[in-house]
Amino acid sequence: MTQNNTIDRRTFLLGTAATLAASASPRVLGLASGDSAPADVIVVGAGLAGLAAALTLEAGGASTLVLEAQRRVGGKMLTFSKVPGLPEAGGQSIGAGYGRLIAAANQFGVKLVDVLPGQMKHRDVALILDGQVVSREAWATSPRNPFPGELHKLMPWEYAPMVFGRSNPLQRPEGWYEPANAALDTSVHEFLRSKGATEEMIALAYNTNTSYGTSAHDVSALQMFFIESWGRVQRQIQPQYVYKAADGNQRIPEAMARALKGTLRLDAAVRAVDSADSGVTVTLASGERLRAKAVVLALPYSVTRQLAITPLLKGVQAEAIQTLGHQPITQFALVSRKPFWKQDGIEPSMWSDGLLARSFAHREGDEVISILVTAYGNKATILDRLGREGAAQRIIAEFEAARPAAKGQLRVVAQHSWSMDPWAAGDWAIFAPGTVTRFMPAMYAPHGRIHFCGEQTAIGNRGMEGAMESGERAAIEALDVL
Repeated sequence: MTQNNTIDRRTFLLGTAATLAASASPRVLGLASGDSAPADVIVVGAGLAGLAAALTLEAGGASTLVLEAQRRVGGKMLTFSKVPGLPEAGGQSIGAGYGRLIAAANQFGVKLVDVLPGQMKHRDVALILDGQVVSREAWATSPRNPFPGELHKLMPWEYAPMVFGRSNPLQRPEGWYEPANAALDTSVHEFLRSKGATEEMIALAYNTNTSYGTSAHDVSALQMFFIESWGRVQRQIQPQYVYKAADGNQRIPEAMARALKGTLRLDAAVRAVDSADSGVTVTLASGERLRAKAVVLALPYSVTRQLAITPLLKGVQAEAIQTLGHQPITQFALVSRKPFWKQDGIEPSMWSDGLLARSFAHREGDEVISILVTAYGNKATILDRLGREGAAQRIIAEFEAARPAAKGQLRVVAQHSWSMDPWAAGDWAIFAPGTVTRFMPAMYAPHGRIHFCGEQTAIGNRGMEGAMESGERAAIEALDVL
């Protein structure tokens, strides 16, 4: 990085887009006379990472062309905009430490509302085992409860977060991927066993509804330590709040897209990227070829690996892009004709050992107006194989079996599978045991004039904030070589 563009490490990890843009020296990077290239830098992908990259590039004086394969912007941010309560299929909520995302919302006129008071007021979750509702009191004495001693009081979903919180050797999330932490880059299964968990405890508490991986065997404990550490930092920020965009979180990337000075092309899928000393050539699925001085690939690696990249990727970077996992998640938005939860007296938010997996009630005030069902890992894959109609029917059938008062009341009004989405091929990145310290940071190093970003490459933040962090980092790299 040139002297004028040097950015303090903490500013980069915790800063906002405005801070970073101000740190870069604006410059005019116009095309050479007779050059037919549409922009200095082509950004592939109009999710948060790509939009953050494009805005940072433009703040640094570069012209941009953003290519998006879908007919919408936002990437893995997707609001079910026609469903009461506006449930989020991607990008659920915005914590106090989401500095970049909050700054973007404020800068581009997206109203944020604090939903934390409502979440704290309605925290109860019903436990469904073998298709039956089990109360917290009954669970404490249930023969299916595998937790010993005082842990017997824990609900299944409370155990793993407690163990990671109590035993996390990372004091801060910074540097979590560094070689010094290689000993922690083992499986979640191995870590939980080392803390006294039995196979029965792991099967229930982790493998039943796997937010990361498909079981405790295929995800790195180091990734989970990072997630816990990052979440702890969020909780320490005062005052506490949890924001959502008033009209749905997808409105944030839409507002960012409207703020671009350069061109945004939708329905423009990329097939190949060629990097040479003189610049890059991007070939669209239509056969159209576009030239630029650099390209930023703002894609999940599950999609990046489908591109023809020249010269060929090599070594650890090639291995990471070809093999990094992305979480299977399938979601269903339901509405009910009548408030069956008032009839049976059971909270509509549930944790189930069946395909129903997790359900979250969305409220307007105290009234439930929709329910979002989310299946993870292998459960998501099973539902995907049933097809859209079959999966929706299965979800309603399991819901009605567990809650007879719901019979004939529910209908699925929206659904989305991230694994079946060709432009996502899964949701957030999953690092297998041993891959965190092996892959990072080599996996997102510049490859000629090709620069990589996406939440899987974030080093100090998670989720939406991590995506924006990664986009800024890739933009700064590109500015340095223009």
